[in-house]
Amino acid sequence: MDGGDGEVRGRGGAGADRTEVRVRFTPEERAGLTALAAGLRGVAESELSEEDALVAALEHALTRLIDDFEVPDPTAREEVQRARDDLRAHWIRGAATL
Repeated sequence: MDGGDGEVRGRGGAGADRTEVRVRFTPEERAGLTALAAGLRGVAESELSEEDALVAALEHALTRLIDDFEVPDPTAREEVQRARDDLRAHWIRGAATL
């Protein structure tokens, strides 16, 4: 939620560090994101939003790049690893991981 000052207030007290990003989805992409959030709610047995699902999907994509693919550029490979590790180190979305 926007606190009126451009900062996004989130769960876990991390609102001051968050940036609001607006993304436009096709109806099919939105349906997929809604389904992912519903599935994660069932797995995590807690209330998770579509934002939680999007972060979980991002974490999953970074993990796939690391574990399943050989990113040829060493600088890009290091960036992917660092971003995934940083995301996990500052995880505020609870068990919303795939």
